[in-house]
Amino acid sequence: MHHFTIGEVCRALEMKPHIVRYWEQEIGILSPSKDLGGRRIYTLADLQLLFRIKYLVQERKFTVEGAAQRLLEEVNGDSADAKAKVHAVRAELLCLLDKIRNESADTIK
Repeated sequence: MHHFTIGEVCRALEMKPHIVRYWEQEIGILSPSKDLGGRRIYTLADLQLLFRIKYLVQERKFTVEGAAQRLLEEVNGDSADAKAKVHAVRAELLCLLDKIRNESADTIK
């Protein structure tokens, strides 16, 4: 299983780390583990959840509290499995895009 650092997550989300940390505090179901050095380690599921939060807050204009409530409803809803699959594919595509961008930047140097 691949793990992501907060830097990788923030690049994929195109967000600042303090926003991601704030969401962690406010949304109980988002809680990445930490390594021995205390650094956050995000799973693919964490990344998918963060993309969903970003969509709800920025595109749908939910408050963070409203987004947390919506996520709980989605987890308990009938369409949770289908949505999870879509978010998994999206997260994979974004990871590939990030790799392509990094490789392109390396070849330009």
